[in-house]
Amino acid sequence: MAQRIIYEKLLRDASISIVKKVLNQVAREGFFKKQHLYITFSVKHPGVKIEPDIEDALDDDELTIVLQYEYWDLKVDDYGFSVCLAFETADANLYIPYSSLISFSDPSEDFCLNFIPDFSDVPTPQQPCSTHAKIISLDAFRKK
Repeated sequence: MAQRIIYEKLLRDASISIVKKVLNQVAREGFFKKQHLYITFSVKHPGVKIEPDIEDALDDDELTIVLQYEYWDLKVDDYGFSVCLAFETADANLYIPYSSLISFSDPSEDFCLNFIPDFSDVPTPQQPCSTHAKIISLDAFRKK
């Protein structure tokens, strides 16, 4: 039976693919001339890793970072990217999942993608093994 085509998901996946390709190119080669990126994301997304003192200093639930001059160690994976940035008070390492993105733009190229943060794809932590689990002996099932 045919399934409904979910165009919003297809567009989101295609847009995230563009973000990954751009970030991978920047990680490998740096920027061309005056190109730079503005990346806005939800700091409340559970997958975001940000220094607590930076998060505490924010007035909003979102943060815009600029990748242009004072960044290093940009690493891209299938779920997001990490980068070290120079903030006013200190340097900080961030991990930003693609699902936390709000916008991604390169003003020098008049290019912008907008997103709605997706909190539904956050992995659920595995439950620890119960110490009260019932142990079943296999002896009862063996042929004698």
